[in-house]
Amino acid sequence: MPKIVDHDERREKIVEIVAEMLATIGVERTTIREIARQSGYSRGFIEHYFKNKEELTINTIRWVNERSLSRVDEALCGLSGLAALQTFGEQMLPVTHEIRNEWKIRMQFWGVAAVSHEHRREQARRSDAAEKSIIDYLEQAQQAGEVEKTIELLPIAHSFLHRLYGLACNATLRPGYFTRHRQMLAVQEMMAEFARPRSAD
Repeated sequence: MPKIVDHDERREKIVEIVAEMLATIGVERTTIREIARQSGYSRGFIEHYFKNKEELTINTIRWVNERSLSRVDEALCGLSGLAALQTFGEQMLPVTHEIRNEWKIRMQFWGVAAVSHEHRREQARRSDAAEKSIIDYLEQAQQAGEVEKTIELLPIAHSFLHRLYGLACNATLRPGYFTRHRQMLAVQEMMAEFARPRSAD
């Protein structure tokens, strides 16, 4: 009986190897030849699933982003409003080796996205999804009375996301200074700017 081959599993295994290489040796040195050498797969095997390096790196970024979103969704289980927004922000920050590697990969391909339609589209897809989530949490917060109903949410969502990305990039580049504690404090400070003050009981 012929062996059943799980092609999706093979594709994901290759992408996982590439993600680790991108985070440790960088995009320039992550060639098809080097991927084959480090993975033990032949070049022909890799090119059977991905026709070139660009297709492979785009799939890798997509895999990284989907893994990030899955982690956030799991952490948000049962949360809404400002509690969900704060948890969302905290889960995005490079406070673990795994998340730091995700940011190393994203940061390398922002420059590529400036000249590559496919990379730009994938980066925009991730940003749009994050922005939509932030607006959803802010709308929940307004309904719960945690945020003033007169506040426009879109500018807040833009500011929150941009500052979160900036914080994550700085923390990736300067992990010794931006400790977990400092990153968490920064998120709390960002939220304090629009959260409605609690009335004294």
